[in-house]
Amino acid sequence: MSSLTYLDPSFDSSGLRAEFRVPIGASGIYKNDFRILNVGVQKTNNGNSVYNKLTGGYGIIRTIEIFNGSQLLDQVQEFNIYSGIKNLLNSNHDNMSVNRPLRHNKLGYVAIGDDDVSDGAYAAGVFISDKAPDTGNVVYGNDAAAVNKPENGTWLDLSDCLGFLRSSPYIPMNVYADLRIVITYSRSAQIGYTVRDQAATLSTLRPLLVCESEPDVDIAEKLMASYQGVSFESVEHDVIVLPSNAAAQDTVITQDGSALVKGFNNKYISKIILVHTPTVATTWVTGGNASSFANNGSVAQLDWKYQARINGQNVFPGSFKEGSMRRLGCLTDIWGDQNVTFGQNWTGASGGGDKFMEADVRDTIGQASYDAIRLDDIVSEFKLSLQRGAVGKGPGGNATDNENLRQQLNINIYGISRKQIIPTDTGLVIRYV
Repeated sequence: MSSLTYLDPSFDSSGLRAEFRVPIGASGIYKNDFRILNVGVQKTNNGNSVYNKLTGGYGIIRTIEIFNGSQLLDQVQEFNIYSGIKNLLNSNHDNMSVNRPLRHNKLGYVAIGDDDVSDGAYAAGVFISDKAPDTGNVVYGNDAAAVNKPENGTWLDLSDCLGFLRSSPYIPMNVYADLRIVITYSRSAQIGYTVRDQAATLSTLRPLLVCESEPDVDIAEKLMASYQGVSFESVEHDVIVLPSNAAAQDTVITQDGSALVKGFNNKYISKIILVHTPTVATTWVTGGNASSFANNGSVAQLDWKYQARINGQNVFPGSFKEGSMRRLGCLTDIWGDQNVTFGQNWTGASGGGDKFMEADVRDTIGQASYDAIRLDDIVSEFKLSLQRGAVGKGPGGNATDNENLRQQLNINIYGISRKQIIPTDTGLVIRYV
C-alpha cells in the first residue's frame, strides 16, 4: 500500500518555467516513481493540429532539474532533443502500444497495402505507415469539444530521465528536506515546432506532479535511519558546431571539422550519442507546416564520417567510422534496440521515398541518423573529428536546393556518467565516480 500525493506547481509561468516543491509529508518517505501529468500545450486558436512525431508533448521542455535547496542533484539539458533519443530507444511495439498514448509521439510503424503482380507486371503497393491506428498525437484546438482538450497533456515518468530517481528506491525527506523539481520550457519558437501548424497560438499547460509516499511511519523511520546515499547514472551534455558550407552549384565539397569537447573532462563516461541538429528553419518548415521530426531529430549527411580521440587514442580503427548501416549497427550495439525504420538514417532516397513510404511519413527520411561511441573510461581529453560531403545547389540554382546537406549543424553530444550522493553531518556530498 502507498499514499498518492498530487502537487500543483509552486510556480508556473506559461512558456517559461514550472517548479514543484515536495513537502516532507506525513511519513517522510517517498517512492522514486515521480510522474508529471499534463505536460504539453494548449492550442488557443481554432482547428486541431498534431504533435511532433518524434518528441510528442516532451518537445516543449528544454531542461529538467532536481534540487535539494540550491544544490543540484541531477539534470537533463536540451531535453527536447534528448527525449527524441529516448523515444526512439524503444521497440516498435512499445512505441505503438504504450508511448503513443502516454507521450503523444507517433513512432511505431506497420506495412500496409498489396503489391500488384497481375498481368505479368509488378507494381509496388506495400508502404511503411504510422497509421495503425492513426491516433495518439492530436493537439486539439480552441473549438474542439471540451471532453477532448484534456487529451493534449502527456505523462512524463521522471525516473525514466533522471538517474537519481531511477537508482533511488525511496527518497528520505530527512536527507532531502527541500526537494525541488524545476522544468524550464523551450524558447517560444522551439515550442512552436512542437506542433505541425506553424500558425498555431500555443501556451503550455499547467502540469501536475504525482508521487507516492510510504504510509507506515515505523517502516519510514527505519528507511530514513538506514539511508546511506545513492550511486546513479547521469546524463551529461555538450555541443559543438559544424559550420555551414558555401558549396558551389552542382558540386560536392569534402568538409572537415574537429573540436575539443570539454563537457566530459574528468568524468567517467560509459557511452555517448551524437545528434546532428539542423539550424536552418526552411529545412524543416514548408508551407507553414513543420515536418514530422522538425529540428528535434538527427539529420543525415552525405558521406558522413566521425572519429573520437579519447586521451590520445582513436576509438575506432582507421581514420573514421563511416557508412549509414555500420553507424546504425554501432548505435544498436551500444545503446540497444531502437525504432529507426527503413530510410530514416539515409541521406536521401530515389523518388523521395514514394516507393516505400506513405506520404505522411516520407519527410522522416534522413531524420534519424545518430552516431554512437562506447568509452568506458575517464575522459581527460576528447577530440571529435567530423567529415561530410557538403552539397551545393541543384541545376536550377534554387537557394533551398540541398540546403539540409550544407547547413550549419549543432552537434549535440550526450554522455552517460556516474555520480554519487553521500549524506554527511554537514550536508550532501555530490561527486563523480
